[in-house]
Amino acid sequence: DLTIKYQDYLVIYHLYSPPGQIDEFAAFIKRIAELVGEWHKIFYITPDKLSDIESRLDYSSPSKIFRIVHEMVGTNRADEIYLCRNWMFGNKLLINTYKSALTICYGDSIGFYFSVKSKALFADKPEPKFNLIRYIQKKQKALVRKIKTSLRLITYLKIRPKFDIGYFVLPEAFGESPPMKTVTLNKVWLLETFQKLRGLVNPEYVLQFRNKIAESPVSILLTSNFSEARRMSQDNEIAAYREFLIAEGIEPNTVLVIKPHPRDDNVKLQKLEDALSDLFDKIIILSEPDLFFLPFEVFFAEAFLPLDSNPNNQPRVFAVSTACVSLKLLFNVPSIVGFGEQITSKLFYENYAAGRLEHEQELRAAINNVEVPGIISEHHESPTYQSI
Repeated sequence: DLTIKYQDYLVIYHLYSPPGQIDEFAAFIKRIAELVGEWHKIFYITPDKLSDIESRLDYSSPSKIFRIVHEMVGTNRADEIYLCRNWMFGNKLLINTYKSALTICYGDSIGFYFSVKSKALFADKPEPKFNLIRYIQKKQKALVRKIKTSLRLITYLKIRPKFDIGYFVLPEAFGESPPMKTVTLNKVWLLETFQKLRGLVNPEYVLQFRNKIAESPVSILLTSNFSEARRMSQDNEIAAYREFLIAEGIEPNTVLVIKPHPRDDNVKLQKLEDALSDLFDKIIILSEPDLFFLPFEVFFAEAFLPLDSNPNNQPRVFAVSTACVSLKLLFNVPSIVGFGEQITSKLFYENYAAGRLEHEQELRAAINNVEVPGIISEHHESPTYQSI
């Protein structure tokens, strides 16, 4: 509803970048946010600040905790809260602080839904054996917590509060149905948003980049933060990429373009380049800050479009994450997806391997079944809104 005047607040937190890279990541998010919208305030909650708030829950009243949040964010009222998830501490903190707000889920990446049980994110955990003593202790702690909460001596955040509505591009892409009313968005909105970020790609860099790849065959490797997320060791992750590329075949004189995940460790990327240097004629890592954190779709559109009409002259994309889905959705560019059973079983930690293989199957299925229905829009009647 264009008659509504929105006052928008952006809160940045839970970036999980390696030490020394997180502040730069936060600054870049602020920068791109200012390109795509107008904000009353943008605030970055550092990991230390979030940890400090979490440590205060056991001895602070809700009013004290919520006052801290109000002062950080810059408002004591919110009509809407937009979150990717509802089960991480920062998400629960905001939902509990602004209890009257409409809670809206926008999902991960370009609009996918992952639950707290997603095998793409979490390790397999064996069912714990029943232990009577632990059971009694757990019940006692719960009772004490309930009493202290009722007396407002501590702050208890409701676990996984429900979303009121979800806005997704592909809500059921990975086999999970969002447990809330959903609105499916048109990919045109994504393209329009990415268009606003074109100014972050230096035309001179693109020209130099195209000169570097010239007439050579090009492979693109979209990495992920597997070792940083402790799903495998760093050495094993590097070995996995090498085996993955070799297994799919490498043409002579191929140029490899590596697009890092924004949570990749710079040290890992340097080791990866060294480990692959004997396989490729050139290796180009998009490591400049404007490219490291930039959605790859933006750079791809500037550097590779329009694609050559001959499929043999188009870049080969090697992907291990949801990034492959957006390339197919927006540009109809296919990807070679996933490490496969042999590499995964050998190099991932055992409790992640099965879930990882299942997710790779879901990624391949998602690429094959990409469809986006038309836009469904909803309107609100309230004349003034504040959203976070």
